[in-house]
Amino acid sequence: PIASASLAQVHVATLKSEDYGPGPQVAVKVQHRGLRETSVGDVAAVTAAVSIVSRIFPQMPLWWIADEIAPNLAVELDFENEARNARRCDAFFHSDPRIHVPKVFDEFTSTRVLCMSYEEGANVT
Repeated sequence: PIASASLAQVHVATLKSEDYGPGPQVAVKVQHRGLRETSVGDVAAVTAAVSIVSRIFPQMPLWWIADEIAPNLAVELDFENEARNARRCDAFFHSDPRIHVPKVFDEFTSTRVLCMSYEEGANVT
């Protein structure tokens, strides 16, 4: 992998197809195995931990953590949603020559795999 984080790894691959010409390079984001299945238990564990800490330290309001994680984790685990967001970004920034959004290859994208054109970039920090 060229990158790895808590949800997925990113690999570089080359498409082999007459539809894409001389085999463009793509970035393939692959969700870690079993992540979706264990996420329900993770949300329950965070909720339980927040409940315990809130009883011990009532002056420390932490319910927002569980309230944020529960609905958003499912969205973060849906790479088809990420592909839709990439297309929205591309439409929004299409006329700005300073910004290039990678092309999504829908035929190789699923809820657990995201395939986009590989683009060289620069650090923004």
